[in-house]
Amino acid sequence: MKDRQSNLHTGLTELGDVSPAVFREQLHQLADWIADYRETIGERPVAPNAKPGAILAALPAEPPEDGESFGKILTDIDRVIVPGLVHWGHPLFMGYFGWTTTAPGILGEIITAPLNVNAMTWRTSPAATELETLVIDWLRQWLHLPEEFDGVVYDTASVGIMHALAVAREQAAPSTRKLGLAGRADVPRFRIYTSDQAHSSVEKAAIALGLGEENVRRVPSDAEFRMEVTTLREMIAHDLWEKFKPLAVVATVGTTSTASVDPIAEVARICREHKVWLHIDGAYGAGLALLPECKWVTAGWSEADSIVANPHKMLF
Repeated sequence: MKDRQSNLHTGLTELGDVSPAVFREQLHQLADWIADYRETIGERPVAPNAKPGAILAALPAEPPEDGESFGKILTDIDRVIVPGLVHWGHPLFMGYFGWTTTAPGILGEIITAPLNVNAMTWRTSPAATELETLVIDWLRQWLHLPEEFDGVVYDTASVGIMHALAVAREQAAPSTRKLGLAGRADVPRFRIYTSDQAHSSVEKAAIALGLGEENVRRVPSDAEFRMEVTTLREMIAHDLWEKFKPLAVVATVGTTSTASVDPIAEVARICREHKVWLHIDGAYGAGLALLPECKWVTAGWSEADSIVANPHKMLF
């Protein structure tokens, strides 16, 4: 960027915001900064060598009395923040899972910021509600799901799993939203099943929903890190004998550690046999369904009760 060090006049208005002219200039400056970062990201270290506390030590311990110039803030980002980052969009980043920081995705983020939409209901933002409805249906079609599937946009897949299990809980124990679970003689102790490779959000959801972390049963995986279906069947049978109520199975399409895909179709047959809710955690791998050569991952999806996908991991 040509003039990254320039200090623009604050140009504050009476309401504390910057003037339109200054804001426009700052936007151009930020656009250059973003373009420069993306263009040179491959020249940076993938991860910092900083010791814990190094970033804090480089920043003021007390809040400022006056705002700093935009140019000074960008300088501090270059000097302190960027060197302390793990660059997930780096071409050599091989940790966790692939992370898409494409130009269209960044442009979309820039557009959403000034609009500042609150999409609580249709009335608070008709465009947001109807756009969400349309995009969800596009996603349904891309993932080859039946027409009866509908959905919403969540902030994380973890929240999606929690809400799916909440619906499963309500179906198995009607009026739980009103009556809760405590002290109800008509409600058995529920069990949730997921593989030993599945995400920890399953336990977190069980805790939040009052189902209990200990009632999440981890099913061993096979040599390909997929849920062992025979063992799942045995665990369900044992729990039924012990008077537990199998509530849900969370099968994974793309585990965080190995990108393994559980045998969904086989798991679905067991779920239908025992009237157990089947949720598919496709946060990582569901996007593969768009590739003709990977359509095999969708086997059994139509038998699921719920599914979650993270478009930001593979679709944009």
